Amino acid sequence: MIRNIYDWDYGRPTNFWELINDTPRKIEELPSKTRNQIRRCFRDCEIRRLENSELVESDGYTVFAEAFKRYKDVSVNIARREDWERSILENDTSEFWGVFTREDCRLIAFAINTVKGKSVGYNTLKAIPSMMNKHYPYFGLLFEMNRHYLEELRFNYVSDGFRSVTEHSNIQPFLEKNFLFRKAYCRMNLQYAPWLGLIVKLLYPFRNLIPILKIRHILNFEEIARGKC
Repeated sequence: MIRNIYDWDYGRPTNFWELINDTPRKIEELPSKTRNQIRRCFRDCEIRRLENSELVESDGYTVFAEAFKRYKDVSVNIARREDWERSILENDTSEFWGVFTREDCRLIAFAINTVKGKSVGYNTLKAIPSMMNKHYPYFGLLFEMNRHYLEELRFNYVSDGFRSVTEHSNIQPFLEKNFLFRKAYCRMNLQYAPWLGLIVKLLYPFRNLIPILKIRHILNFEEIARGKC
């Protein structure tokens, strides 16, 4: 299956989009509750760039594994520690960020970002669930990354990616509400291998009844491409 994206930032609503932030914002421009939680995070935590080896040495895998426990819809098995750590150490193209508690220097959240030209994708955001309403790590981490990329480096935009068909983490509505990300509307077209196209055509009428998540996600993409949702 090949997904083609065109007419990016179309200017009018469509049923597909990339969620971006292209406006540097001071903390005073954000919602009141968001400001309070950002300040709470800065008070309790240190936020900084990491080397990939430091993410491994700080037990990033535990953060990664704990984060998966709160997802409501996960279609892949969680990676084993040795596989995850090897993938991090071999990753020399991403930028890594971490959130550490000031009290005990414990890593409680991290981000893995991919820079492409004058934009950056927030590809991975993970936090220990029990810390999210105690130290609010996402609030401080996202504010600091937005400041770094949009204000300091003057990138064109930061992105959380395209419309999700799994919606397992609810991160995109969170970013819209708290950090004023916006939808850069675009159009999407799908091209299938002949055998897969036939399967999709046969299964599409029964898409809401299929229990296999990977198949259901493909059918969700097909529903979007047809303009049905």
